[in-house]
Amino acid sequence: MTRGGLRGELTLAIVFKVAAIFLLYVFFFSPSHRSHVTPADMAAALTRGAPPH
Repeated sequence: MTRGGLRGELTLAIVFKVAAIFLLYVFFFSPSHRSHVTPADMAAALTRGAPPH
């Protein structure tokens, strides 16, 4: 394998991985997927205690 071929394959792999990480962020971790929790909601959840098993 030539040096340019290896460099091209590595570049392609890195570009693919960066694109995959970006898509994971957009589809699962972006701000549009986060729930809005107010201090009152958190206090109510903490006073209720743990749910029964």
